[in-house]
Amino acid sequence: MNHTDTTGTPAARTGRALRTVVCGTTFGQFYLAALAGLTDEFEIAGVLAAGSDRSLACARRHGVPLYRDVAELPDDIDLACVVLRSGVLGGSGTELAQRLLERGIHVVQEQPVHHDDLAACLRLARRHAVHYRFGNLYVRLPEVRRFTGAARRLAAHGPLAHIDAVCASQVVFPLLHILGEALGSPRPWRIRALDGGAGQTSSDGPFAVLTGSVGGTPLTLRVHNEVDPDDPDSHLHLLHRITLSAEGGSLTLTDPHGPVLFSPRLHVPEAVRDRFDFEAEGTGHLAEPSTTVLSPARPRDYRTLLRDQWTAAIGEDLGDLSATIRGTGGNARRNDQYHLSLARMWQDVTKELGYPVLRPGRTHRPLTAARLTAPAPAEERPAGSGTTRAGADTPAGGGPAPRPGERAGAPAGTASAGEPDAADLAVLVRAGADAADRHVGPVERDTSETFVRLLDDAVLGSMLAALQQCGALRDQDGARSPEEILHTVGVAPRHRSLIRRWLGVLTAHGRITADGDLLRGAPPVDAETVARAWDAATDLWSRALGSRTFVDYLRSNADCLPRLMRDEQQAALLLFPEGRTDVADAVYRDTVTARWLNTAVAAVLRSLAARHGPDRPLRVVEVGAGTGATTDAVAAALAQDRPDTGTPAVDYLVTDVSYFFVAEAERRHTGRPFIRHGLYDIDRAPAEQGLTPGSADAVVAAGVLNNARDTDAALRHLADLLVPGGVLLATEPTREHLEIMASQAFMMTEAQDVRRASRATFLSREHWTTALSGAGFAPVVTAPGEDHALAPLGQRLFAAVAPPRRT
Repeated sequence: MNHTDTTGTPAARTGRALRTVVCGTTFGQFYLAALAGLTDEFEIAGVLAAGSDRSLACARRHGVPLYRDVAELPDDIDLACVVLRSGVLGGSGTELAQRLLERGIHVVQEQPVHHDDLAACLRLARRHAVHYRFGNLYVRLPEVRRFTGAARRLAAHGPLAHIDAVCASQVVFPLLHILGEALGSPRPWRIRALDGGAGQTSSDGPFAVLTGSVGGTPLTLRVHNEVDPDDPDSHLHLLHRITLSAEGGSLTLTDPHGPVLFSPRLHVPEAVRDRFDFEAEGTGHLAEPSTTVLSPARPRDYRTLLRDQWTAAIGEDLGDLSATIRGTGGNARRNDQYHLSLARMWQDVTKELGYPVLRPGRTHRPLTAARLTAPAPAEERPAGSGTTRAGADTPAGGGPAPRPGERAGAPAGTASAGEPDAADLAVLVRAGADAADRHVGPVERDTSETFVRLLDDAVLGSMLAALQQCGALRDQDGARSPEEILHTVGVAPRHRSLIRRWLGVLTAHGRITADGDLLRGAPPVDAETVARAWDAATDLWSRALGSRTFVDYLRSNADCLPRLMRDEQQAALLLFPEGRTDVADAVYRDTVTARWLNTAVAAVLRSLAARHGPDRPLRVVEVGAGTGATTDAVAAALAQDRPDTGTPAVDYLVTDVSYFFVAEAERRHTGRPFIRHGLYDIDRAPAEQGLTPGSADAVVAAGVLNNARDTDAALRHLADLLVPGGVLLATEPTREHLEIMASQAFMMTEAQDVRRASRATFLSREHWTTALSGAGFAPVVTAPGEDHALAPLGQRLFAAVAPPRRT
């Protein structure tokens, strides 16, 4: 469909209903309900979704087709409602909106959207002579309108003194929109975290605190910055609460659904202070109620609010867009520049907040107001002294994590039965490598080498293109210092050392040139050349080495590099889009190296476990288990030896620093009694975390030690955890992986070891061997060998024997 002008669409010319598709069927159902009540203006022409049972049922309920791709849409679609998470939140909403605009279809998209994406969508809309705008649900709710109207009148009485605002992180954007409507303009604007930067919530509570000003008025903003990854739009402590303070009093929006309250400023006149005379002249204002409810006396129930008020507000918003499309009206107040300002402000807030703390496993426990006002039964009355707070000071499992030695039938520090010597360890690793080769199947070394070359070429092109896009390294003649380049790009402080490493690899690969301590740029990177490099790498990988999703993930990071450098895009949301783990699984489970290494680790542990009996099980601790790719491979291999019960002679403690991963592992390992779970931080000593030194026969560390602040210290901690002669199995990158420097490195801890001095992201094979020997491990055996077909991919298994106990 190709519209010639904004009022020349078929619907605008004929006055017929706008044929509309709704993209997404979660919150999209509210849009469908709103459209169903506006049949004079809109005709629901279909649902665009992935094809889940919910989507199929939703399309059937409205009697419309289900489309799975923009290419399937008929040519007579006028409007699309994109009700999916945008790209900055790890969703596909922005990409979908742009494809629809290119089809000449008007688009309304749910916010938030990144400032640059918004600008790109507005340019596309102008190019194709259609309209693009945000959805404006919250500012159209009746109580929000009551509040913003009263706020204008409050400000007219005298300048505002302060704004106190509270919201959940999921609804920061509409909070800023409400403030903009209340103040008339949100500019000037500034915001910073109270602790000075990227503040997540602390152990003192779930709210992060920011300060600044909006519309020139001082602002205190508290944000509930926690998310349940399994249900990210629920379990919020509140939506919005705003109090505007002025000379005349305070105006409060307690919730987007009300009530709105006004509290006159308390002033005790002289007659009361001096004579306790409440009837004297100048005391009339004391007759005003301390708080007046400006809203209707009877609050609405949530069923009515969601079903009626929300759909009505969406319908009003869509009606305003319809009038704009038809050229018969529309709200000029909501102009493009205003939305661009809101998008920039939202990015400022989220940058200061940092990534939300993940709180999985939340449950809904309804509570009625009647219960709070009813007399408390005896069993619910406050208990006396000696009561405890459930879950206080306990790790992931709801109680102290059992120490590995406590269930194993052997005291801590006892040497492992049948611990391997140098020759024995080499045999175990060789057998594990053979098992991995059989599992992966034949791979040509030339394929691995070619893929590395193609991928490096694509990543280097993307790195330089991102820096040039941000205004740096465009001029071959002008030499600039690294600091000048970082300043020009606007690199966030916590990413500056990473981008300095970028400059080093770009120089080493001849993409830019060094002139003493200065750097010279290069001709503009050709976007089509970079795209072809990515296409070639993707094609080779998906044909011979693994799931396409892996390279697609790397490419999505490459597309976001300007935002990642400036901390405007959270890297974790690209790895876990919308809280899902399918992309992370493709990275940590499905690649050819992941399958090879996980199989090898599992085979070695299975051999070690075979040396132990039920009275002396093999005690294993896995640190940094993450998504559980290695855990699952090991568990499956161990269970093969006990097909009758599925319970091998192993005591397996799975740990991670993040409760998010531990809770997910607990759910996944239900029915495997030999697996336990707990929290463990590789940067801290085992004894500080409730783990007995010398109580593990084997430690597994799959791809986690590169994220330690100090690798040498982390290895010493693991040596302390192991019994003398115990085995460490660690898998690690052993070359400078450019693709990780342009993706996962944005989530990694700043190194404080040899990597900092050498400006390297990863240790080489030789560095790892030296570090392990320095921590007392001997011997150290590595696999695959240097002549192996997978060796060019730069991932290795390190198997090492723990030293005697230090006294």
